[in-house]
Amino acid sequence: MTKRTSTWIAVAIVAMAILLAYNFYLLNKTQTANEDKAAPVKPFYTMSRIQYVEKKLSTTEDALETRTYEVVFDDKGHFRTEVIDGPSKGTMAIWDGKMFREYDADGKLLNETKASKSVSAPRPFLSRGFNEQIIKFIENGDFGQVEGEADIAGNAADVYVKKEPSSTVPKEWIKQYPSFFDKEDNAEEATYYVASDRSKVLGAESRNNGKLFYSVKMKKIETLDTFDPDWL
Repeated sequence: MTKRTSTWIAVAIVAMAILLAYNFYLLNKTQTANEDKAAPVKPFYTMSRIQYVEKKLSTTEDALETRTYEVVFDDKGHFRTEVIDGPSKGTMAIWDGKMFREYDADGKLLNETKASKSVSAPRPFLSRGFNEQIIKFIENGDFGQVEGEADIAGNAADVYVKKEPSSTVPKEWIKQYPSFFDKEDNAEEATYYVASDRSKVLGAESRNNGKLFYSVKMKKIETLDTFDPDWL
């Protein structure tokens, strides 16, 4: 695999997450559509409480939306995720290892789907596949050298910046978000915050012409000694 190919794959991972808009329904549909054929996926996080902040393009206006999520994982990687601040506050999804359920802010069940194998995380950012792939790119030198250091959720992080050609900007984005993307002149770059011990990805950002259009960063990472079954 060439460095350019690796870069495109990395960009595709982030782009896919943005295009999905991290919508609970789309996540469920994507991860459980081929449930019968799916192989079990080993979780990346277990017995953990995680809070992270996501900034993404709104689906209704030319602007960013900011949400804070909290996720709790049991010892098998089953989880409960909830929006605790921002638009859609109070909405949540639960995967108990058998069913994936979505609820509105009033606790009303919106969707329920059998999912015993294919769900591994409520977001790609928290999945084993995403974390291991990004770290592999870094270890292979595909992201170049460390550009700086940062503190993310109390963890020391190395900062990697990858510039991308303008062709990576979808035409649909240029039309829907004119304040973020230009028809002719786009200089896009992706920033990754990776734990200095290479254990996990702590954040990722995408900018175009210096303007942030997507960000996800850890806010809190806590190890749980016990897990309340009622959370699921």
